[in-house]
Amino acid sequence: MAASKPYPHVLIVGAGLSGLTLAQILRKNGVSFEVFERDASVDARTQGWAIALHGPVLEGLKASMPEDIGPIEQTNHLTPLDHLPAQFVFYDAKKPGLRVGVNDDESGKIVRANRQRLRDWLRTYIDVQYGKRAARIKESSDKVVVWFEDGTSATGDILVGAEGSRSMVRKHLLHGQDVMNPLPVGSLVGEIELSGAEFSQQLELGHSAYIVMGDSKDQCSIFAALNKVSPDGNMGYYYFILHWVDEAAARSTEDKPYWTVNATKEELAAFAKEKAKMYPEHLRVLIDKVPVDRYRKPGIVLQSVELTAEQLPLGRVTLIGDAAHSMTPFRGEAGVCALTDGLRLGDVITRIKETQAQGPEYKQLIAEYRDDMLKRSAKSIKVSNPVLEQQARDPNYKWVTCGKEVAPLPEESITI
Repeated sequence: MAASKPYPHVLIVGAGLSGLTLAQILRKNGVSFEVFERDASVDARTQGWAIALHGPVLEGLKASMPEDIGPIEQTNHLTPLDHLPAQFVFYDAKKPGLRVGVNDDESGKIVRANRQRLRDWLRTYIDVQYGKRAARIKESSDKVVVWFEDGTSATGDILVGAEGSRSMVRKHLLHGQDVMNPLPVGSLVGEIELSGAEFSQQLELGHSAYIVMGDSKDQCSIFAALNKVSPDGNMGYYYFILHWVDEAAARSTEDKPYWTVNATKEELAAFAKEKAKMYPEHLRVLIDKVPVDRYRKPGIVLQSVELTAEQLPLGRVTLIGDAAHSMTPFRGEAGVCALTDGLRLGDVITRIKETQAQGPEYKQLIAEYRDDMLKRSAKSIKVSNPVLEQQARDPNYKWVTCGKEVAPLPEESITI
């Protein structure tokens, strides 16, 4: 007979940012856990783009993560150009000459992490079991069992759904109810590598990223960003995301998806170039230069997920990250919420281990995490989802990013 695992044994379904953060906190504090990931291997999919870490979540990661994985600064997207601070700049097509933004400086620390480097950092010393897509869950008063599509299963005391906005664990908790709400925003993405003067020009516009706002009639924006730099420092890997307000996107369904879902790359490129015509040439350069074959397909349909306490009972199953809350990327809140979930739930589960909490004491601790998470995510969703519409119609909108209000920034000259 196999030896029983120490209490509590935690099953983490999903090896994204929130799931791996939780795993590291549990590893540091000697809590028994397993991590399951639906992808077949670590290289099965791209890991997304860079993410800005700042404020309490950055402080929490520095204070709480195990020392043996090294400092979080090693995830910096600007490496090896470490002399350049993380920087976000805003431009307004209606106000030529306006250049405002935020820097990583004494007013507030910012680590702009390349997402692949961040996930590699979070995965250090974590044994992830790949090819494990959850299929069925059975929960009792003191145990929870998850079966995977490959026929295997795992039993634990707590199961954490961390597998993203289309979470099967959330589906279990909601008895199949779909709570994903498409938002009235269209999005499409293109990618390109730049070197020499073209790379320098992008860094001058914004070391990390720059956002270009259109007018109230167009209700469109360009988010142009650096994902990473080549090891020799001579090439930047860039992407842009074009966002625009469109009520038709909010009516998207699986049977009748928004037009970007089934559009060809040629159609996506043509639409982007037409939308970008209104912007000054130097601010639309990524859209002008990205070749058709580097457009991401399908186009993105932004979704929102917001749960209530009644939808997340105090049992043996809970949620973190996009499985619990999904929102737009406009304020950088989604990733921050996901990482904070991992930190906070890790602390709560550590206290369950230390006190061997069961029954009412267990529920009280889980409620502490759940209520905090729901409050934080609701606040983030409220400020994140309507940003594009608010900026477009309010000439006095106060731009905020990385927890800071923007301030005027001088122009720069950078040579690669």
